[in-house]
Amino acid sequence: MVAANVRQGVTVLGIEGAMSGMEGVKATSASITPYTTAQTLVPTDLGDYNSITQISVAAITKTEVDNVAGGKTVTIGAVAPVSGT
Repeated sequence: MVAANVRQGVTVLGIEGAMSGMEGVKATSASITPYTTAQTLVPTDLGDYNSITQISVAAITKTEVDNVAGGKTVTIGAVAPVSGT
């Protein structure tokens, strides 16, 4: 057992730890765009990185327009273009 393999502030079998927990960390951030089905960000999707410092989730689009009944028509999410128009 060596100090580099024991967490800092912990003593095991008389060996005081020196590992801070940040050794070898190569961090990145990730972005996710909302969709109608669940999504999972898996650490193996990180390429050469081994830690995520931040995950950004894009806003779901929402538009409101006045309608003929005097209220609002709300559209949530992107509307796909109709083919042929």
